[in-house]
Amino acid sequence: MLIVKNNFLDIKKGGVFALGNFDGVHLGHKEIINNAKKISSQNSSASGVVVFEPHPRKFFNKETNNFYLSDIRTKEYLVNLLGVDYFVILNFDHEMSERSPEDFINEIIIKKINPSVLIVGYDFRFGKNRTGGVDDLVRICSKHNITVKIIEKQKKDSVILSSTNVRDLLKAGDFKNAEKMLGHKWLIKGKVISGDKRGREIGFPTANMEVQDFMEIKFGVYAVKIEIEGYIYNGISNYGIRPTFDGEKLLLETYLFDFSKDIYGMDIVVSFVEFIRDEKRFDSVDELKKQIDLDIDKTIKILGS
Repeated sequence: MLIVKNNFLDIKKGGVFALGNFDGVHLGHKEIINNAKKISSQNSSASGVVVFEPHPRKFFNKETNNFYLSDIRTKEYLVNLLGVDYFVILNFDHEMSERSPEDFINEIIIKKINPSVLIVGYDFRFGKNRTGGVDDLVRICSKHNITVKIIEKQKKDSVILSSTNVRDLLKAGDFKNAEKMLGHKWLIKGKVISGDKRGREIGFPTANMEVQDFMEIKFGVYAVKIEIEGYIYNGISNYGIRPTFDGEKLLLETYLFDFSKDIYGMDIVVSFVEFIRDEKRFDSVDELKKQIDLDIDKTIKILGS
């Protein structure tokens, strides 16, 4: 998959592109993207996904609490799994926000991407103040011989597939039902950063990741799967601020079972399987270590050895 940020000349003319924000890349999004793949195969053309970065909601309200199910790196990872040819990232800035629906199609979609087909969801909005809807998209694109396919509302177990509904499930700690709507376990891709080595000092060295760009989930301990260089490992993660050590910074700390390699600076993918317990402050390090042993035992039962 080719990632396109600025050099739009790399995009072959006449491709089939899914267009949207695709936060979380849930099953509804996958239906849109898979339609792009299917039509591109029928047309013997390239397929791609076009997203906006930052999310327009974040651009217009920079002080809003983070709500991302997937930041741009995680979204790129998930889209790549679907097997499209291009992942196009459009910079959503002031100039982009001021474009009329017609200007967006003419100056961005046609001049930079030049598709033969666009695939969007039923609720897709575009242009200044979100004034453009799917009917406008069809009308404008028809003038340029671009076919538009609209994917209707998708449901799973009678529940509408939406990023908002997935967020609500994750906030409630219901990772199993979130997985049903996503079509994959909720996951975070990020770089392992250097920490204060607290975990190593107590016998549980952790891979630490910053998670400030993602929606906030329940502070606590989770059974997780970790992907490193294509290999999958079992582990346990603490998502929170480490109150036993008077921590303040939000971190994801992951202890990998039967693993001893140096992975500082490497990209890893942490997939959340099940919530284990709430994060809490312990009166002593020994008490914390005993609890971690219990957490690991419970995680092994969930994930298998």
